[in-house]
Amino acid sequence: MSRSPERSRSSDRVAIVTGGGRAMGAEISRRLADDGFGVYVWDLDVVLDSPDAEWMATAPGVRAMSVDVASEERIQDAVQTIISETGRVDCLVNNAAISPKQENGYRVSPTETSTEEWDLVMGVNLRGPFLATRAVLPSMIASGWGRVVNISSSSGRQGARIAGLPYGVAKTGINGLTRTLALEVGKHGITVNSVAPGRIATPMSARSAPEVQEASRARIPVGREGHVSDVAGLVSYLCSDEAGFVTGATIDINGGAFMAP
Repeated sequence: MSRSPERSRSSDRVAIVTGGGRAMGAEISRRLADDGFGVYVWDLDVVLDSPDAEWMATAPGVRAMSVDVASEERIQDAVQTIISETGRVDCLVNNAAISPKQENGYRVSPTETSTEEWDLVMGVNLRGPFLATRAVLPSMIASGWGRVVNISSSSGRQGARIAGLPYGVAKTGINGLTRTLALEVGKHGITVNSVAPGRIATPMSARSAPEVQEASRARIPVGREGHVSDVAGLVSYLCSDEAGFVTGATIDINGGAFMAP
């Protein structure tokens, strides 16, 4: 695919993709590498010979780092390493997330959700994006340019019983974090946006009960579930120069299953 002159200038820019070693995160990492970013892939465990990540072993400008996004210390250390190696961070994609445990393919009910599970999901899905964003903002402010893309969910837009209580609440919080940050950092040339996928074909979505999966697909007007490449394409745009006038937005990508008024 041909690129505009503006997008081609991303060759000297550096991106971080959290949860970037598998499924949707790996596809986002690949797309940003194709766009010319140097990409740091953060994940707890990037298995380079897995189908999702094997391309990283030979891709120029791509480095995998073991980072727990629920750990403030690990995030700070990782960002300091990147700054020492490259002098900058230009783009952050907060993709890392976990979902509650399931029983028989369904999420555990609110009354059975433990405090430990609540804290775990919030720590990765909401606290993590805050910590990572806070850590990279000084670099973006110094350069006068930056892109933060938070991966939210349809669960954070309309609620969803199959996603579970802590997951839906955390994703709702991501949308609020996006708007507030956008107000604060826009004057520095930094945009902050959320992408809210609906049903995307990933291992996480495949854990739902078969009847839940079928019912979800039946509600999608375009007649199919999404692909990770659909999401990666939108993230690519939001990380580009062309998206400089888009900020504070939560953009739905769900095949029409949910249409905001």
